[in-house]
This record gives sequence, C-alpha cells and structure tokens, in this order.
Amino acid sequence: MMRKILKFYARLFAVLFPRPETPARKAVKLGDAARGRRDWPAAAEAYRTAVREDPKLGHIWIQLGHALKETDDLSGAIEAYETAAVQRPDLSETHIFLAHIYKQLGRIEPAITHFLMALHIGEQTSGENDELLRLLAQQGDKGRAALTGLLGDVLHRLPPAKGEARLLTQIRGVITESSAPPPPSATTDGRTALVFDISDLIGYYANARLPTGIQRVQLETIEGALLRGDGREIRLCCFIDGREEWLELPLERMRAIAQLSISGGDRFDPEWTEAVAGLRLFLSLTHGFEFPQGASLINLGTSWWLQNYFLFVRDAKARRGIRYIPFVHDMIPIMTPEHCTRGLTQDFISWVIGVFDHADHFLCNSEATKRDLLSVAATLGHELDAADVAVIPLDTDFRKPGVVELPDAALDRWGLNRDGFVLFVSTIESRKGHLIAFDAWADLIARHGPDAVPHLVCVGNRGWLNDRIYERLANDSVLAAKVSMLSRLSDEELSLLYRACRFTLYPSTYEGWGLPVTESLCCGKVPLISDAASLPEAGGDFAVYAPAGSVPALADAAERLTLDDDYRASLEAKIRAGFRPRAWSDLARQIADELDSFAARDAGSGTFVMPPPLGAKIGAWHPMTRNDSTRIWRGMRTGEGFRSNLGWYWPEARGCRVRAEGGDLLIRLDGPHSALRILFQMVGDDHGDALWSLRSGAVEQSGELRRNQRGWAVFTIDAAAAAHDVAVRFEALSATGGPPITYFVAGFFLHAADDLAARQDFVEAVALQRLDSLDAFGGR
Repeated sequence: MMRKILKFYARLFAVLFPRPETPARKAVKLGDAARGRRDWPAAAEAYRTAVREDPKLGHIWIQLGHALKETDDLSGAIEAYETAAVQRPDLSETHIFLAHIYKQLGRIEPAITHFLMALHIGEQTSGENDELLRLLAQQGDKGRAALTGLLGDVLHRLPPAKGEARLLTQIRGVITESSAPPPPSATTDGRTALVFDISDLIGYYANARLPTGIQRVQLETIEGALLRGDGREIRLCCFIDGREEWLELPLERMRAIAQLSISGGDRFDPEWTEAVAGLRLFLSLTHGFEFPQGASLINLGTSWWLQNYFLFVRDAKARRGIRYIPFVHDMIPIMTPEHCTRGLTQDFISWVIGVFDHADHFLCNSEATKRDLLSVAATLGHELDAADVAVIPLDTDFRKPGVVELPDAALDRWGLNRDGFVLFVSTIESRKGHLIAFDAWADLIARHGPDAVPHLVCVGNRGWLNDRIYERLANDSVLAAKVSMLSRLSDEELSLLYRACRFTLYPSTYEGWGLPVTESLCCGKVPLISDAASLPEAGGDFAVYAPAGSVPALADAAERLTLDDDYRASLEAKIRAGFRPRAWSDLARQIADELDSFAARDAGSGTFVMPPPLGAKIGAWHPMTRNDSTRIWRGMRTGEGFRSNLGWYWPEARGCRVRAEGGDLLIRLDGPHSALRILFQMVGDDHGDALWSLRSGAVEQSGELRRNQRGWAVFTIDAAAAAHDVAVRFEALSATGGPPITYFVAGFFLHAADDLAARQDFVEAVALQRLDSLDAFGGR
C-alpha cells in the first residue's frame, strides 16, 4: 500500500512541477511524431538532433538507426546501431538489428558475428536462432574452414557467460566436435558399402517430431541393417538447407535423435528443439562427405524436393563410381495429380525425369507401385527392365518394443470408450478418403441415429488440399459430433487407440503401400479399406474391402463390422491365426540381398549407369529452368542435364544460377552438321549488376548484366562430320575485387547459321516472350 501511495505522489509531483524540456527532449518528441506518421527522413533528422544534443541517449541511437534504415541509408543505420551497442551493451536487440542489415548487404560474416553477440547477451528468439543456423549452413557451403575459423575467433572474444543463450553453448561444443577429421572408410569383406541418404528425414525433423510413414521406414530399415551385423560398411549422408554438398551424419548421432523423436509428440519441447538445433549445427559445420569408392547410394525416402539432387548424383558417379538405387514409394503426383498441389506435381515430375537417367536399379514397396513405375518410364520413352525393380513389401511389424501400455482410462482425455470408436490413421489430405468416410458416417447416422454409430477418430497431421475436409465438418454439426480430429500423438497414445478401437478405416483412393493397414493388422484389428492400387497387397486376406470411392459400399461394410460382433470377432481370429508381420531386420536383409543381386548383375557388365549425354536439337530452345508442367509425355526432358560440374545452383523459373567458381555445360551435337549458331540467354541478379564471361574452345566473351536484365551471348560452331560435344564455361567476374555477383543462364537456342527461317522464328518467339513454343523437349 505504501508503495502505491509513493507512486501516486511521485506522479502528482511530476504534473505540478514538470522538468524543463531540454532541446534533446524536444527533438525526441518531434522524432516520435514523425515516426508515427512514417515520415522517416523527418524522424531521422529529429533523432539526429537529439543525440547531437545528448550523445548518451542510447535508446534514441536505436531509433535513429531504425529511421535511417527505412530511408535506405544502411551505412548510417549501422553507425547508429553500433553507437547504441557501445552505450547499452546489455541490449541484445541492437546486435539483432545489425545482423539483419549486414545480411541485407550480403556481408554474412559480420551478420553471424552480431547474431553470436546477441546470443552471448541472452537472446533466445527462435526466429533469430533459425536465421543464424541458415547463415551458418550457407557459409559452410562456401568454405567450412573459413567458417570454423570465424566462429573460433568470435567465441574467443566471447567467453562462456552465465545467462548466454543455450544455442551459443551448443555452438561451442559443436565447434570442438566438428574439428575432428572425417572418419575413414571401414575395412569390409569386399562388398560395396551401403550409404543411406536421409536428407528428407533431416528436413522432416526441422518441422515435425514423431516419424510417420516413410520416415519410419527409413529409421527401422537402417536400424535393421545395423543390427544385421554382417560386417558391411554402413554410412549416412544428407543435404541440408543452405549447404550444397553431401554431408555425413554419424550413426550414433542419428540413433540418438531418432530415439528422442519417438519419446513424445511435442515438437516445441525444449529438449527436442535443442536436439534439432544441435543437429543442424553439426551438419552446418561438419566436413563434406566423400563416398567410399563404388558404394551403393540408397535413398529410402524422397528427394524430389531437392532441385539440384541429380547434379550431385552425376558428380558422385563420375568421381567415385557409385551406384544410385532409390526406393520408390509411389507415383501419386503423376497418377493422381488432382490430389496434389501444382508445385508438388511439378517438382515430382522433375525428379521422375531425372531418376530414369541416373538410377542403376530401383526398390519399390509393392507390385502396384512397380507397375506404375514401369508405366511412367514407358510414357517418358525409357526402356526400364522389370528385373531392375525389386519389390520390398512393407509387411513389417510396426509395434514398438518397450512402448508403455497406457490404461483404458487414458481414453478419457479424448472422451472415448473402449470399442466405442473406429480409428482412421492418415495424413489429413484429399487423397486419403476423409470425405468418403464422412459421407459414409453421415449415411450410418441417417440409418441408425447418432447414438448407434461409433465415433470416428481421425489421427494425423495436416497435409495438402484438406480445406474441404474441415469445411464438411464445419457445415454438419451432427456429423462433427461423431468425428474427432487428433494429431501429434505419442507412440503410447496411438498404441492405445489401436488397442481400444472397434476396427480401423482406410478408404484411400491411391496408395503406394498403405502403412496404416499393416499397423492395424499388427494390432489385431480388422481394417476396412478400399481396393485401390496397392491396398489389396497390404490387406491381403485379412482386410474387408469396399470399391474405391463408393460411399454406399463403405457404409454397408462399416455397418456390418459395427453391428455384427460375431462377424468382426471371426475376422480378428483370422488375423491372430494367420497374419505374421516380418521383423524390420528381415526387411533390411531383403534390401541387402536385392542390392547384392543387383551388384552381381552389374559385375557381369562391369559398368554402372551414367546418364547419357543430353543431345541438343537444331532449331530449338533448350531451357535450363525449373519444370512448370503438371503432365508428362514421351521424350520429356529438362535442360538441367546439360550441366556438367557442380558450379551451378538449382533450376529456378529464370534459369540456373552460376556459382562463384564457375559453371560448365556439355552439349552433345549429332553429326554431321553444318555451321551452327548458338545463343545463350542470361538473366541478371535482383540486387546488383553482374559481370559475366563465357569460354568455349577459342571463343571468349564477356559483358555486364544490369539488375534483372536479360542478355545474350552468341557464337558460331564450326561444321562437323561426326557427333561431338561442345563444352561451355560460364564465370562471374568481380568489379571490385570482392565476391562476384552471380547471374542465371536461362537456356540456349541452336540453329543452322544459314537458316534464316529458324532465325526469324527465334526472334519472333523472343519478342512475344514465347520461347516455350520452340522448346526442344516440349510436348508438341
């Protein structure tokens, strides 16, 4: 009470006897008013007057920095913020402001330095931590030694302090750990090493925790291969966002985070976020990975989202003689594009185009997926031998040993009772059949009333194209009362739901395998599923089937399973008597056996698959841009295959950006041919003018590209009597002696030097911005 009285009299005194307004205070008021109306030049001038009158106003130096930044006076903003940092060394936000400006200016080293200083003061904001981790990965891509040297120097100036952010403490530990040399290849009995690419698993952990579907297949298969203990060398490699090279993750580190991922569903749990940050740190700072000679690169997950993937596979094949064997889980974006976003379908098609040129062999999860794979290959014009595709059914035991069995009372948290609900485990997306299930449940409610219909429990994270699913529930309160949507459950919680449900539901319209069907059988529960694609392989003789997409048939089957206890009990008895899931070690053994079988076949030929040189077509435009088609056709290709070294970033809508070290193209020309003209289109950077150079044999050219400018380089190729390759090198030059500003190569047009009609077609296409009409790989 006394404190409140004193505060009251203090405010009263301030009103009765106000302090005289100094010139600095007047200037601050003017600055604040200008800032309020977003008049940044006036705000900057007022704040500058204030600090001139009173240089110790640390918080006003910060406001001056903000105002100058808004007027694009970044050097002035840096000076203001740095003055504030000296006056108020306890404020982490000043270093955050400096870090972002330096990043905007492309000065990454001082940006990293100021992020680290903010962490030292105690900055804990997750967004800023993520930004630092991205910068570390990008700098690691440019040179690991330089990055670790920078971090070592900064950390030497910032000794461990009480209250510093946990991320900074992790950085100290990872710097020490990553200084160790990369591990040598193990001595084996002569069999090829297995290198598992876990890129998508690492990407998954950045945004999720509990592994599902493909992630679980990877973890269990790798663990099974390790437990097999046959002396074969096993390594793990990956890509991460921002660092364009293969990286190795030690097995024990992978095992540790995998174990933590299944210990709970909260991805914001501090222990989990700290582990993920540590993983990203390690991969940002670790050595690049060198494949053991002749190794088999096994990708059990997906790589279609890595736009530069096949460039690195080509390089590893050429330098280390590796064999590339992807595990194809489905052809969903091609077979059912209506259930996918446009961007996903485009990226998947890019991957499909490349995979048939680069894969030595294939693994897939079902006969249905194998049929689709062979069909897509034929559509594209590839001759894929069925013997090069091994089917690895995912009929494995998905029950986790050691999972704590929750009591039935734990169902109370969701308002459920044993045997009173049907379980539908699936990502929430249009393909999985939720709308079909909801319509069938509405039908059952209409037939028997809501009290006689079991609750439908849908467990899964949100996928794509799911708006109509949630709208259906929002618009039908009776149905919504009988449906629960759950996500991010632990293994213990999901195990309880399987154990306590009446039966399971999975009316998917297309699957590569159907892991929830196998999970249901492992738990002894009858799965009611559609007959689409691979699902009959997953369900075998133990599932109940309804024609895909048929609401009446699904409702009828669900009605019988709900009301006929004897019928359901007989099916469960059949499962107990006949269903025998195999161990994950058996699946891993089958994969290893198939790989040995492939290796034996390869030994007879003594070769591994190298992508055939990509041939150019006379009179056509060869784009090096990202695929924008959502359909496939015979002969479909992308110009990314002309890239012949690692000096390129991934394809974008404006082309492939040249890396600072220079990018090479290798263009195959059929012969004989007359003299040809080749015209390369280049696109300037967004933020600065770029200097370019081109070399091909005796040809040397150079020039300048303004911001976003499209420019051309042209030269003549002499007539030739036979097929040959044309090598072209692009480089980015520096005008100041600092890092060069790079640019994009969008593609090239090739025509006979004396073909005036082709030249006219080309000029017209450029003028009308319709180069796609001359596309060498277009579906014309």
